[in-house]
Amino acid sequence: MRRVAGGAKPASARPRPPRRRARTASSLRDVARLAGVSLPTASQALNGRARISSETRERVRQAARRLRYTPHAAARRLKLGRSNSVAIVPGLNMTGIFSDLFYRAVLAGVGSVFEEVGCRMLIAPPLRPSPQTPPFVEMAQAREVDGILVAGVVDARWVREALGAGVPVVVLDNFVPGLAAPAVVNDNAGGAYAATRHLAGLGHAQIGFLGAAVDYPFGRETQAGYTAALRDAGLTRDPRLEAAVPIDAGAAFRHALDLLAQPNRPSAIFAVTDMLALGVMRAAREAGLRIPADLSVVGMDDIELAATTDPPLTTVRVRKDVMGATAARILLRRIAGETGAPPVTTIANELVIRGTTGGWP
Repeated sequence: MRRVAGGAKPASARPRPPRRRARTASSLRDVARLAGVSLPTASQALNGRARISSETRERVRQAARRLRYTPHAAARRLKLGRSNSVAIVPGLNMTGIFSDLFYRAVLAGVGSVFEEVGCRMLIAPPLRPSPQTPPFVEMAQAREVDGILVAGVVDARWVREALGAGVPVVVLDNFVPGLAAPAVVNDNAGGAYAATRHLAGLGHAQIGFLGAAVDYPFGRETQAGYTAALRDAGLTRDPRLEAAVPIDAGAAFRHALDLLAQPNRPSAIFAVTDMLALGVMRAAREAGLRIPADLSVVGMDDIELAATTDPPLTTVRVRKDVMGATAARILLRRIAGETGAPPVTTIANELVIRGTTGGWP
C-alpha cells in the first residue's frame, strides 16, 4: 500500500469519528411526559395561560428547553387560533367508524363537506367506558382541533369538557338533552311508523317488533313509532310479539325464532335495523317459512346488503350521507362563530318497498 509523505496513513485508513445519529424532533407529548403533566397542561403552560401555576409553567418550560422543543407548522397555526382540523370521534356504541356499515356511509357525507373546504379529518380512537379523559377532550384542551364531531353515543360530561375548552362540538346520530352541542339525527320514530303502517296496510294484524336493547334515544323512538302506527291502524298492541335485542344479527336470529314459535305467531316483523332484519330472515328460513308468503319483513337503514338479499329487503332508507354532510356543515358554521343552529336537526327518511313484504289475507 502506498503511504503519503511523512509516513501518515491514507485518509481512507484513518479512524473515523463516530457518526452522530440524526436527532428526532421532540413533540409536545414528549415535553408533557418529561415534565410529568398532561398534554393540555403542557400546551397551556407554554402558551402562557394564567391558570397554570408558576411552578408548573417553569417545569414545562425547562422540559421544552431540555428537549429543544420547537413547535411545528401545525402548532404555529394553533397559536394563530386555527388548526384547520376537526376530530371525528366514534361513539361508545361502535368499535370503529370504518367497520360499521351504517357509520361508514355517514362518514362519506361528512368527508365530502370537509374535503370541499380543505379541512383535515382526524379520526380519534373509539370511546370506551372509562374514568380517564378521552383523547378528543385532550385534543380540544390543547387546541389541536377547531371542532369535534361525535358519531353515536357519548358521555355528556366529556362533551361539556370539550365545550369548556372553547371547541365547538356536534353530535351525530344521537341527541343528549341539556348540552350546548347541536345534534343531527334520523327521524327514527317516523321511519318506524312508516314501516309498521306499510305492514298494516298490507293486511297484517299480528305485526312483530324487534327493537334495539339500548339506553339512548334510538331504542325509545323506534318503539314509539311502532306503537303509534299500531294505534292509528286500529290494531291492538301485543307485548308477546315484541322483543328488545342487541343490534346483532345473531341475537335477532335467536329472538325471532322465539317469536315465530308462538302459537299466535306474527305474520310480519319490523326490525329496527337491517342487520336485525337479516337475522329475522334467517330465522324464518330455519322455521320453514317463506318470505313474504308466510312472513313479511321490514328493516331500517338501507345498508348496501339490503338490495342483494333473497328476496331483496324492504326497508326504511336512512339518508346517511345527508346526515353526515348536514352535521359537517353545522360544525363548520359553529367554528366560524355562528350560534343559530337548532338543538336538533332531524333528517327525513323514506320507505323502500322491495321483495320481503306482501299482502296478508
